This record gives sequence, structure tokens and C-alpha cells, in this order.
Amino acid sequence: MIDLGPLAWMVHVAAAFAIAFFAQSVFGPKGREAPVVLRALIPVVLLTVLGAEWLPHPVAGMLIGYFGSRAFGRWGAARGGLLAALGGAALMIGLGASWLIFPLFFMALGWLASGGPARGGRRAVREERPAELSAQAGGTPVPVPATPAVGEGPLAAYLADARLPAQARAQLVALNLRTQEALTLLRDQGLEGTEGFFVARAIREEYAPEAVEAYLKLPRSLADTGVIEGGKTGAALLTEQLELLLDGVQDIIAGSLKSGGQALLTHGRFLRERFAKAEQDLRVPVMVPAADKVK
Repeated sequence: MIDLGPLAWMVHVAAAFAIAFFAQSVFGPKGREAPVVLRALIPVVLLTVLGAEWLPHPVAGMLIGYFGSRAFGRWGAARGGLLAALGGAALMIGLGASWLIFPLFFMALGWLASGGPARGGRRAVREERPAELSAQAGGTPVPVPATPAVGEGPLAAYLADARLPAQARAQLVALNLRTQEALTLLRDQGLEGTEGFFVARAIREEYAPEAVEAYLKLPRSLADTGVIEGGKTGAALLTEQLELLLDGVQDIIAGSLKSGGQALLTHGRFLRERFAKAEQDLRVPVMVPAADKVK
């Protein structure tokens, strides 16, 4: 470590800002990208070398949270960021946070046991499927035009899947729209760290796709006719689960409306108080001519 003498205290102050910068970067919207993670690691390494020997420990804790939020589920889109974070974990271990080895080891076991590699590849296979089908039909693959509102996102691959019942596809269209609306509303209101934001994202990226995947694993000849439980077929169970998810998203949107409406009401009260007083102050008194007073 480098001894800076009387200026050493500045390193510790800068280290506190480095922690905030690291958290904002890796847990932000672009935290899945490797350059973002690497850029956040640079000041951490530099300040540790300059004397903030305690800094690798909180950063190592945040890396555990990063792996937990990005690796479990559909990790394929965050592959670059995860690899960069893995390199960062090795750096933190080398800089003194050797305890990080143990939680990473058990997280890796849990990730493998939950089918991590398979989850990462599923989405890529679905995205390639339209091009493969058009190639099999003959000729050069024709790009499928995406509808701006419903043709994007984790659910897009299912919206035109003929194996799904028509009702389920309609529910998925609604889920795709409403989850995007909920995430946008909460992001605009600065509520990205709330439970509602994480639930809406989980519905969009995990719960709904996993329900569809479970249905698609049923035998095609019995998926819509064979009774599974309580007199319900696979198609009925799928639409029931998607309806539950739609209700959950609608509750999140309603909560966002209430939160935003409260802010609007507060601002309205401020305006009424501010400008009602100003109106009184700015009112011009009516001057009565002297001749009228005599009459």
C-alpha cells in the first residue's frame, strides 16, 4: 500500500464515494454490461492501493448481491457483466477480502443446481427460432418486424407461438405491456429500489416465462385436454397463472398511481397556497373619485 501521510484521510473519504458509485453502476439499468462493471471497479482498486484497505470488504458484499440478482434467472443478457464481476471478485480476494471465496463457492453450487446454464441459453434459442423457421421454409431468412409496443422484451418470443392457447397469448401481450408500463412508472418516480419494481421485473423476466415453459413441456396431444389437477387441463392452469400475474401487475400500477397522485395533490396544495396569497397581494384597489364621495 502507498503511504500518503497527512493526505491519507482524503483516500477514505473518496472510498466512501467509490462505494456509492460502484453500487449505482452495477445495480443500475446498464449494470449488465461488462464495461460498466469494470469502470466501477477501477476507483475501488486504485483507492485500496492508496490506503483504503477496508474498501474491498463492502465491495465484495455488493458483488455477492450482484451475482444473486443477475445470475439466478435468465442470466444470458448479463453474461458480460457477470464475467467482469467475477474478475472483480478475484481482485477483491487478492486485495484482502479472502472470505469472499466461501459465499461464491456455495452460490456457484446453487446456481448449477437450479439449472443456471440452461436458463442462460433458453432465451438465445428462442430469439434464433424465427430466423431458423423462415430458413426452413426456403430461401433467405426474412427478419420479422417487431411491433414497438409488444414485440420487445423477455415475453416477445411467446407472443406468436402457435403452441400456446389463444387466450394465453392474449394474456402474455397484456403482461408484456403492463409490466413495461409498471417498470417505466416506478423508474420515473425514482422507485427502482422498491419491492414493487423487483416484483414487476420478476413477473416479466421469470414468473411468466417459467409458467409458459412448464406448459410447453407437456405432451402436445394432451396439453389442452388432459386433466392434471382439480379437473383443470394444462391450458386452464396456464391461463389461471397468467391471470394471477396480471392482477399482481395491475396492483403495482395502481400503487404507482396512488404514489404519483399524492405528489400531484401535494403540489396542487402548494400552488393554491402560493398563488391565492399572491392574488391578494397583487390585487389593485379601486380608486373612488372625490366627486362620488361627496354625493
